[in-house]
Formats: sequence, C-alpha cells, structure tokens
Amino acid sequence: MQLPWRTSARTGLSSGSSVVVATVTGLLLAFVAASAVLCAVSTGNAALSYQVGRTCPQSLAASVNGLAAPPDQVARIAQDAREVARQQGFPQTLFGAYTQPTRLAVGDQQTPYLRVGYRDDAIPNLHAIQGGATTGTWLARTPAHDGHLGLGSLGSAIPPVTAIYQDLAEPVAPFWCSEVTSVVANPLAGDGGSATTAFLPSLADVARLGERLNVSVRFPVATPNTLSEARELAARSDRLADALRKKFAADGLTAYAPVRQSFVAPLAEAAKAQNNVIAFVLPLTAISLLVGLVGVGAMAAQWCQRRQAVLRLLWARGSSPLALGAKALLELVGPLVVGAVVGLVVARFALPWYAPVAELDAGTTTWAVLVVLGVVLCAAAVLTGTAALRTHRMFQAPRRRRIPRVLRLIPFELPVAVAAVFSGLSLTRSVPSTGGATPPLDAFALAFPVLVVVVIAGVAARLGRLLLVWSHRMNVWSLPSVQLAVRRLAAASTAATGVVLVGVLAVGTLAVGSSVNHAEQNALASKSGNKIGATTSVQISTSFGQSKQPLPAAVAAHGTVVGVVDRGISNMVAVDPATFANGAWIDPGRRTEMLDLVSQLGHGAAIAVGGAKIGSSISIPGFTPLHTIGQLPVFPGMPYDIGYVTARSDNTTASEVNSFFLWSSQDSTTVLNQLAAAHIDHIRYQTTDMALDALPFYTVAWTFGYIASVGALLAVIAAASLLLAVGARRKQTALSGALATRMGLRPKTLVVSHLLEFGAVAASVLAAGVTVGLVVAAFSLPRLDPAPWLRPLSVLPDSVMFVLVAVAIGLAVVAVAGWIAVRGVRTARVGELIRG
Repeated sequence: MQLPWRTSARTGLSSGSSVVVATVTGLLLAFVAASAVLCAVSTGNAALSYQVGRTCPQSLAASVNGLAAPPDQVARIAQDAREVARQQGFPQTLFGAYTQPTRLAVGDQQTPYLRVGYRDDAIPNLHAIQGGATTGTWLARTPAHDGHLGLGSLGSAIPPVTAIYQDLAEPVAPFWCSEVTSVVANPLAGDGGSATTAFLPSLADVARLGERLNVSVRFPVATPNTLSEARELAARSDRLADALRKKFAADGLTAYAPVRQSFVAPLAEAAKAQNNVIAFVLPLTAISLLVGLVGVGAMAAQWCQRRQAVLRLLWARGSSPLALGAKALLELVGPLVVGAVVGLVVARFALPWYAPVAELDAGTTTWAVLVVLGVVLCAAAVLTGTAALRTHRMFQAPRRRRIPRVLRLIPFELPVAVAAVFSGLSLTRSVPSTGGATPPLDAFALAFPVLVVVVIAGVAARLGRLLLVWSHRMNVWSLPSVQLAVRRLAAASTAATGVVLVGVLAVGTLAVGSSVNHAEQNALASKSGNKIGATTSVQISTSFGQSKQPLPAAVAAHGTVVGVVDRGISNMVAVDPATFANGAWIDPGRRTEMLDLVSQLGHGAAIAVGGAKIGSSISIPGFTPLHTIGQLPVFPGMPYDIGYVTARSDNTTASEVNSFFLWSSQDSTTVLNQLAAAHIDHIRYQTTDMALDALPFYTVAWTFGYIASVGALLAVIAAASLLLAVGARRKQTALSGALATRMGLRPKTLVVSHLLEFGAVAASVLAAGVTVGLVVAAFSLPRLDPAPWLRPLSVLPDSVMFVLVAVAIGLAVVAVAGWIAVRGVRTARVGELIRG
C-alpha cells in the first residue's frame, strides 16, 4: 500500500482551482520580494546616472586646481601628479597650466587679450581652420581676427603660430568641461576679464614666460554605471587624494596644488536617494508580504476544508497534525514554487517598466533569488503550520477563542487609520512655507496615501458585507435580474467582499502611484520652464538688447528677447509681444489667457504677477507710467517673485534693464550655434534640465512608480480572483441558473442578471478605488512637492484617461466573468448536477 504522502504532489494537481490559487499566490509573493530588491538597486543607479550627467566626467576622480603657482614649481606639480597617479592605478593624467589674460608685444603693437597655456592632448581636441602643424603655437580665431594675426612669429616670447583654431564655445566637448573658465572667452566681460587660450607645444614653453600659472590636473576614469562601481571609484579616489596631498606636502607644493574631490557630494546624494526609496519601499514590501502570507494561511485553511474527509481518515489511522500539515505542503508546494519562479522572472524582465533604469549592480539578481527563496520558505512554513494547527483544532482540541473580545471588536482599519493620521501630520510638517533648499524626504510621510487607501479598502469591504447581509430583506421580484444577482452575491458574500477589498486596494494604489508619478514629472518640467522662462535661456549682450535690433530669422522663429529687472518686490520682465509665444515657456493651462494679455502690452499696459498691486499710474523707475490690464499668478522668468510684465518698447531708461536674455524653445546646442553664427555676443545659458536639482522630484516619482506597479499587480490578482470565484461556484451557479431557465427565466434576463452581479462588484471597486486614489493624491501632491516655493505647485494631473482605461478594463473583466457564468448555465446537465 502506498502512503498518501508519496502521491500528494499528483493529488494536488487534481484540483484546478487550488493549483491556480497557489500559483498566483507564489507569483505575488515572489514578485513583491524580488521587485523591492531590484527597484531599490535600480533607483540608486538611476540617481547616480543623474548625478554623473550633471558632473564633468573629468571631475569624477580627485583633481587639482591651483592658482598662481610659480612657473618653476609647475613642472614639479605635473611630475608628482603623474607619478602618484600611476602608483594608485590611474593610467591617464591631463595636466594643464594657464596664464592670466595678457597681451603680447608684436613689434610696435600688442595682441588682443589672450591666455597662454598648455594642456595634455589639447591639440587633437581643437579644430584647425588654418595651418595645423603641432610644433608651434595654436591661436584662437577671435584674437587672430581682431589683431590681424596669422601664421608666423608673435615675437620671441612664444613659439611661432602654426595653426589658427576655431574658438571653443559652450557647450564644450567633455574633454574641455573642466577647463571652461580658462579656454572659453566671455565676450561680455570687460577688457582682460576673460580671453581664449593660445596653446603652446610644451609645458616648458609656458613656464619660460615667467608668469604665475593656474594649474589644472585631472585623472580621467570610466564613468560608473552603478553605485557599487561609484563607491569603488570613490575609494580609489580617496587613496589617490591622500597620496597626492602627502606627495605635495613633502615637496612643499600644498599651497599651489590643492586637491579636491568634487564627486563626493553627488555620490552621497545618489546614495541618499536610494536610502530614501528603501526606507519607504521596505515597509510597503513587508506589509505586502504579510498580506501574501495571510493568503497562504487562507489557502491552507481552504485546503483543510476541501480535504477534510481524507484528513479525518488519516488522523484516525494515527497521523499527527504535523504530518497532515506536511501533506498540505506536498500537495501545494509545487504550484507555489512554480508561481514563485514565474514571479521572479517577471520581476526581472519587467524591471524597465516599474523601475527607473535597467542597470543593476553585480549580484543583485542573486540577492533577489535569495530573498524570494526565503519568502518561499516562510510561505511553506506558514502553509504547513496553518494546516497542522487547523487539523489539530479540527480533530483533537475544541477551538478556543484566545483573543480577548475587546481586541476582536477592534477592526484592523483602526490602527492603520491612526498611522495614517500621524503620517499625514508628518507630511504636513515636512512642507516649508518658504525655501530655496529641498525639504528632507520623510519615508513615513510618503506612506500617507497608501495608508489611506488601505483604510478605505477595509471600510469598503465591511460596508459591502453589511449591505449583502441586509440584502436578504430586499424583495424586487418585479426585476428578476436584479433580485437573482443580489441573491447570488449574498450567497457568496465572503468571496465578493474579498474581491472588493483587494480590488479597492489595487485600484487605489494604482491611482495614487500613477497620479503622483506623473504629477512630479509635470511639476519638474513646469517649474524648470517657469524658472528660466523657456526651454533654453541665454544671456545676451546688453547692447543688442537695448538696440531693439531684430533677431535673425532662424533664431526668431523659435526665440524671443526679454529684458529683466530684479528689484525684489518691483521685478520687471520686458517682452516683445510679437515674438513672445515663439520662445517662452507657457503653462498649457493658461496659454490662451497669457497670450491674450501679452498681446495687449504696449503704451504703458502691464500685467501684474503674483501679489503685485493693480491699478493705474503705477510708477516704476525706467518705465513709462503703467496701468495694469490683468493679473496672473505666475509668469515665465518670475518663478517666486512678484512684479510686472511690460513691453520692451515702454522702457525709457536703457540702464534700468540690467539683463537681456534670449528665450528659445530649441535645445541649447542649436541656440548657441545660431547665436554664434549671427555674431550675437552671449554668456551664461540655462536649460530646463539644468534649472533645478531634479533628484528630489525623481525620487518621489520613482517611489510612487513602484507603488503603481504593485497596484497593477494587485489589480491583475483582483481580476483573477473574481474569475476564480466564478469558476469555484460554477456548479452551484449552473444548477440554480439551469433550474431557473427551466422554470421560464428568459436567456436575456439570465445574461443581464450575471452582468449586474459582476458589474456591481466592479463598479464598487472602481468607484471606491478611483475616488480615494485621486482624492488622496490631490491632497498629498502639494505636500510632496520638493520645491514648494517655486510656481506652479504640484497639482493632480489630468486623470480622464486613467479613469477611462480603468472602466474599460473593468467592463472587460465583467464581460468575461459573465460569459463564464452564462456558458456554465447553458452547457449544464441538470441531472448530473443534481446527482453530484
């Protein structure tokens, strides 16, 4: 005789519903566990990628930036730096030395201001437009043109000019990013304030000039893609910096060769972003896993009920409760493990969907596998223990209520609601009224939206159960489809309330996660555009701005010139109404209103911004008397100030407008090239990518993006649960439906009845989930804003498409469930159902 345990695995496969439930449970547990690990690592690497993108690649390792070094010490600095770098495993060293802007004597004349300098590998990274021999001086085009200089001798001080190269201009190539102040001329600076560099063939040639030199030493390294690589690089950089300091100190060069490590702070910020996400994801993951383990316990209890006859026989033959629990494990562990493997695979390959980047540290997948293995072992222990305890109570000991009655009367929503209240208070406290510094991210405050969704999901499930209990008093046989639908729901109240609980939780978290994620991205784009006024903002020469000279056609098609006066409470932005819409960033929600007001500017008309006074005869120095024609809460170029917007033509005193900018809707490279081609002097530029530190925005967006992914998974499980509940009740539903049709129930009424039954559940889920998700997101968004002092504030994004998609999916699930139920009725054989 074979022991029942030897055939348990095959026996477990005989119940299709149990197999599906165990597989889905394993999938949920594994996905939540693995995705938490993968998402946390991905978030850290995404934060690192952002920080690296904002950092000069040549500043990732330690660097040396010396000022006014004596010429006879420069060669020793270069020698020590190269020697130490080789010892510490940095094979490449880029050494540069530059004079201050100076003028060289050429016969009876002097050259325009220029720097004289040297940098390793500089010549291959310059574009020669005349000449090209590397044995002499390379002179920039601008001083050569302005001083009427060409190839040949520039006197005895420096080697003859053998090449004229194209001026370097921002944005520079990565090779020059650490040398911008030395090699890019500022055309708006005064004489001698800035200049291009004449590159000499060797460092000795520069030292022979006898002038003090600014020193730049860089150690190029491969860009780290992960936090582990960045930490390894930081450790190597620390050793390099210590060795450099010791060597410079031994040679008496410390005063001229200070060592800096500029990547320390960006790396710390990236690690902090990862820790913030982990601090929030970890409790959410723990709660999700606990819910999943509770589901495993419920699955074990259901198994005990389904297999009660077999268990009673085995117990009567002497099997212990633990042995019977092991039988439950043997029957269900196969589907559970299969589901866990599928969940792990899904979590790994769906990483780009729910995490910011797909780049992972080495060994991350292994850690995810180990975590999933631990969760599966916990699930197996819960499954075995629950089945053993259940059989023990069923056959050996009467059930005793060990939980005090008072505690049993406390719903689980109450402690969660208390936590939500304190979380909401923490969220409110984390918002500064004014700022300039990003508030710290509070993981407990971030949990507020999810806690509220959990509370409402529990309340919705309890209300649904109460309504189903009261539904027995309902008598609407005049509408048989409604009456039958209500009776079927009441008969399956446990399954229905379970689906409502999981469904509201799924839809609510999905609504919160997707809303906050999109809102943070929109807020970042809006604040950045509003702060600088356009996609690209370039400061241009005052002379061009004052001249009212029109822009070249290629620039004007996507740009506009504005003047800015910054006086605290009397800020002014002077615009060209005719070209304003070409280049300015305009809030899509206020585009029509803003353009209408801007078109009315001129002849003293002004737009009041923020809390600026409205009225007539407003006196602003340098402008004609102004009268306001309207008011706007925000305006491009005035992100948190108050003031007025007027036309440039109303400016009466040129000196009052201290800065002019070109606002353009094009990228910075295109704009700067067009300005250079038009010979319009320009200096600093900003883009929306540079305007703000976006990492706090990204951190919140990534966190809630993960919440949205968990909500989507729960939504799939809720839909599957509804379909499984329909399948589990198929025999009962088919029998009652078949008997009803035999007694005259029309097929149309039968279809409508089932659609009403499942539609009521789906409608309850969608109504509660969407409402609580969007409401709590709208409440939380202004308080989750990383830069609340900048306008516009974070607001709830347009959610119409989300609602439509949710309704469409809900209708599809209802249709499938109705089809399964109706098909079961139509294909039922009443005689076999009655005998069964």
